[in-house]
Amino acid sequence: MQTPLSRIEYWLALVGRPLLRHGVFLTAMVVLAVVTTAIIGRPGSAYGFYAFQFFVDMYAVCIILTLLPRIVAQVIKVCFYSVSYLLAFVETFLFLRYKLAFSPTMLNLLLETNTGEASEFLTASLQSAAFRESLFIYGGILIVNIIAAIWGYRAWQYLYRHLLAQKDHFMRQCGHGVKYWLIPVITLAALAVGIVPWIGEKAKMAQFFHNNQTRFAESIKANVFYTPFYRLVHSAHFLSMARQETENLISRMQTFKVDSCAATCPNIVVVIGESYNKHHASLYGYPLETTPMLSTMAKNGSLMVFNDVISPWNVTSHCFKSFLSTHSAGTAGTWADGILIPTIFRRAGYKVAFATNQFYKSAAQGSIDFNGSFFLNDERMDTLCFDFRNGFRSRSEAEITSLLKKYQPAQNNLYLLHLYGQHMEYAGRYPKSRTVFTKEHIQRPDLTEKQREIVAHYDNATRYNDEVVTRIFSYFKEQDAIVIYFSDHGEEVYDGQSGMYGRNHTPNPSAAVLHAEYDVPFMIWTTKTFRQKRPELVRRIKAAVDRPFSHDDLPHVLMGLAGIATSHYDETRDLLSDRFQPHTRWVKQTVDYDKVVGNTK
Repeated sequence: MQTPLSRIEYWLALVGRPLLRHGVFLTAMVVLAVVTTAIIGRPGSAYGFYAFQFFVDMYAVCIILTLLPRIVAQVIKVCFYSVSYLLAFVETFLFLRYKLAFSPTMLNLLLETNTGEASEFLTASLQSAAFRESLFIYGGILIVNIIAAIWGYRAWQYLYRHLLAQKDHFMRQCGHGVKYWLIPVITLAALAVGIVPWIGEKAKMAQFFHNNQTRFAESIKANVFYTPFYRLVHSAHFLSMARQETENLISRMQTFKVDSCAATCPNIVVVIGESYNKHHASLYGYPLETTPMLSTMAKNGSLMVFNDVISPWNVTSHCFKSFLSTHSAGTAGTWADGILIPTIFRRAGYKVAFATNQFYKSAAQGSIDFNGSFFLNDERMDTLCFDFRNGFRSRSEAEITSLLKKYQPAQNNLYLLHLYGQHMEYAGRYPKSRTVFTKEHIQRPDLTEKQREIVAHYDNATRYNDEVVTRIFSYFKEQDAIVIYFSDHGEEVYDGQSGMYGRNHTPNPSAAVLHAEYDVPFMIWTTKTFRQKRPELVRRIKAAVDRPFSHDDLPHVLMGLAGIATSHYDETRDLLSDRFQPHTRWVKQTVDYDKVVGNTK
């Protein structure tokens, strides 16, 4: 007959059994979660509880493993090990190198990357200190994990049996105490600490996955997803919701109407640069002569340079969605609640050509969804937006207008040209024959020799971009045309106190990050014919150069230039209108740019 004490020991043994059989596995999973989170952090969360919450997760997994046949349990554990180590290593590397954790933004970046970019990325990654540091961290954990997995359980069994074999009553009781009391009590204590926050955060996870609109899903803080795997699943679901929003956008774009179009500007050209830190342009005061051609045009009056323009994002796909959609940041809804400007122009009677050196239309990319490589590659979206797309890149950036050879212009045309610009790695963004600057030109004693070399590559890429943009202007110089040039976003090039190059994807960017990555060059060039025919419009352009503007309101500028009348046009957001009014400039939907930057500019 069992005594009360023996019954307690029996139930405690059941509680401790999953840990006794799979303790090494559970410990390794929790250690990976703790290490990854310690590196990446969980801003705004009850930081100390995530380990206990994850203990609850993994304890539940260990219960299941205990109930399964041994061979099945081993296969499942190998799968858990493989996925967990891989995700922890990759996320840590991305964070150490790019300050980027698993997120919808990261997935967009990953899916946007083409073969050439992937090759450059892998080459740079293997050579980076962040890669070696990540390998050292998780390689060390893996070695300890393997040793513990091979000999840990054997050592425990040996110790337990050795204690039971002792003639000393106290030693035998120690053996029984560890098995029946110590491990189960530790298990229960960890479960007691973790269960309440676990229930709360699991409820938030369920709420997130129950949502089908990104605006509501955004209210669930990302720190609820406290492991690399959870963050990856969160990102995938978020992108799935975004895809559905885009489906709704297509439905509205198929039925909306344009009231009238005066076609006041017959040829409107929009040139989108890439990763352009305007503070590395002599046009904006940089000490090295990185924009000699554009600076000359600015002096002779054909080029009007705008001084206070920002991007609401520092990710290309997000930028495209914002400046192509009539929806404005800070207003209700998302970019998908507006109408894309190419469709408006087509409906107004303009012919629209899109030539890009990054996301060109090809069979290899055509099947990728909206939130992947490029949302405009969807066949229905493409049909609604464009009369012409390029199927190949130009051999060099300076020859991008060669992509328009097969385009047959109409009386009224909207051209969208998308450059590779200064996208990293910078050494590949300009011909070696165009090298002007070396590390000796970079007078930055705070930087290492290697860092100064990277800055020199960026400055060379910026100078080559000066030549590229000038050639585009020259292509249209005999036409009645206006050309707007701006960059999708900026770039860190060891500016301020960032200590990095590339882009910082922190959810709350500092003033220094905003300065480098969200301030963008914005300029308007007009042909001689255009200036002669429209002196009043030229006056309005010159009057607007110091106005604060965010390029997500570009559609209103373009509709104003074309004289398009539609309910989607807001004259107060048209930078070139006399009725323009400055609006709050939102970055990443929630950050007030001017409030953060203040008077630091």
